[in-house]
Amino acid sequence: MARLSGNRISLPQSDSRIHWGSGEIGGPRHEYREALMLRLLRGELPGGGVVLDAGCGSGSLLFKLGRFDCTVHGIEQSEEFVGMLQARVRSSGITNKISVRQGSVMKIPYPDKTFDAVVSGEVLEHVPDDVSAITEFYRVLRPGGICVASVPAFPALWDLSDEWAGHLRRYTKEGLINLFEKKGFIIEDVRSWGFPFVRLYHRFLYMPHIRKRISSASEDAVTPPDAGNHRWMVRVLGMIFRLDSLFQWTPFGMGLILKARKPCAET
Repeated sequence: MARLSGNRISLPQSDSRIHWGSGEIGGPRHEYREALMLRLLRGELPGGGVVLDAGCGSGSLLFKLGRFDCTVHGIEQSEEFVGMLQARVRSSGITNKISVRQGSVMKIPYPDKTFDAVVSGEVLEHVPDDVSAITEFYRVLRPGGICVASVPAFPALWDLSDEWAGHLRRYTKEGLINLFEKKGFIIEDVRSWGFPFVRLYHRFLYMPHIRKRISSASEDAVTPPDAGNHRWMVRVLGMIFRLDSLFQWTPFGMGLILKARKPCAET
């Protein structure tokens, strides 16, 4: 049984968090968030540009980025995901456009000023030292390069799903801006997303599903949901979630998406 500590709900020692690498992560909220991130990137990627997906996970955003006229590199901590993605890249015959290697966002295995853009979707909340990660984003970006990052919003929204997913924190808008500005980034856009329909989905569909998986005490409890099993649900809910765009001016969303730029002339 989960236990409450302050505003955090902790899983017992016998329970396991998500085993990253154990399956394809997806779902309607996941697809909607990545669509919002890609929208902020459109027009920012020059033909022949180079992009880093920092913490590429199961590769859904990585392969979407591959549709742009650019070269995409992914780094991922999970050995299982890296192996899976490398095999998928080879079988797809796109090794000239996409590559994946194992590595930490706190110590990105690329030289300074390598990338025209860095994207990082739902990664910083998992990282013990998010300041080091943001420092690395800045280091590997070329002057004038863009960074788009998404994170879960508002510590007050912390619940069992955060524990299950292995989150270490949720962010306020002001706190996220401050982290990037301190490392030299110029903030161009920060928007709240996921209100009201994503929040309703989270409360009445997603959370009951997570509680059921945890209480089942089976291997399935630590396997991320597979959107491939519910394509119709992803499509229908995705269309509903688009209505949340009408409410982006509100501060009540489930998450934040930040767009920041490295200055063209470094000081």
